[in-house]
Amino acid sequence: MKRENTQLIKDVLQEFIKEERLEDGLQRVRIFGAWDLVVGDAGARATTSKFFRDGILYCTINSSIIRTQLYYRKEEIALKINKMLNDNIVSKIVLK
Repeated sequence: MKRENTQLIKDVLQEFIKEERLEDGLQRVRIFGAWDLVVGDAGARATTSKFFRDGILYCTINSSIIRTQLYYRKEEIALKINKMLNDNIVSKIVLK
């Protein structure tokens, strides 16, 4: 029996993600995961909520000390996140 309609699993998954419109959600998950890695354990624990829209990553930090430290590193953090994702997705970070 000869298989005529063979596809790579990678292509099938990409097609499924596109058809189900899951790209944005998966992108947010990757961005939030990269945030946690870049800011380290203390920064990740102090981050109470994250929100991403239109290239802006909004993060609520519950520690004023950590928020101040991250504030001065915002551009560096955005560059590292973009480098981890191999794309220029995060253009700005807003800390609350």
